[in-house]
Amino acid sequence: MPAPYFNLIINTVPVLAVLYILYISGSTILLILFILIYAYFLKSTFSIRGMGTHINRIIGAMENNDMDSAKKYTSMVVRRSTDKMDSHHIASAAIETIAEGFVDGYLTPLFFYAFFGLAGAMVAKVVNTMDSNVAYRDNTHYEFGRCTAIGDSITNFVSSRMAPVIFRISAFILGIKYIKTRIANTTDSLNAGYSMGAMAEILGIKLEKSGEYIINSEANYPDVRNIKDALKIYYASSLLSIFIFVIPVMVVLFVLHLFIVL
Repeated sequence: MPAPYFNLIINTVPVLAVLYILYISGSTILLILFILIYAYFLKSTFSIRGMGTHINRIIGAMENNDMDSAKKYTSMVVRRSTDKMDSHHIASAAIETIAEGFVDGYLTPLFFYAFFGLAGAMVAKVVNTMDSNVAYRDNTHYEFGRCTAIGDSITNFVSSRMAPVIFRISAFILGIKYIKTRIANTTDSLNAGYSMGAMAEILGIKLEKSGEYIINSEANYPDVRNIKDALKIYYASSLLSIFIFVIPVMVVLFVLHLFIVL
């Protein structure tokens, strides 16, 4: 196991164990402290502001016709080379990042939190981070990277299929009208095609990673306006997923726990 992830685990587990002991001790002050630190660790498993910061930099550069900066900012959120990208492919990369990032960077940690608590959210985050950093990068880390890629596919399996529904509800709330179409998953990923396909459908655009896949090939390429709409859907979906999924699941689990205890 790479040192950064080992250090994360050995530093986090003891802290959570101590906090749990403080929690069951019955002290109000310690309970408040437990809640605050618990919230801090939970927040560390996802970042809504981070997505907005990266994407808004791309939007700003494109609106100022500063393609060099737009390529540089895009290279910070995708693995592919951005040197030869035009504005349409930059917009496509940004929207793909928003769609896929909602799943693995936000919805999946919340999904695991709803069922397994903070430990579940942190496990999901660690798996996603390892997948982003080492999966299939080189021959040296191939086997470990393959394992993290499989783990990432498993952890994102359910949430990736929930995302299209949440996107469509968010689009409806935001007043974004679209024509429902059937879009095939043309990506190599087991999960990514669902969220990206839904976003392409809602925005009525084509998403393309040159030489690898085209999603919704009959539509037009996206522009900066579509990036803005995708970001709006991301924000709305982030809030909506808490109310239509996380809270209901936690309430149901709490009620079941009461029945079991009684």
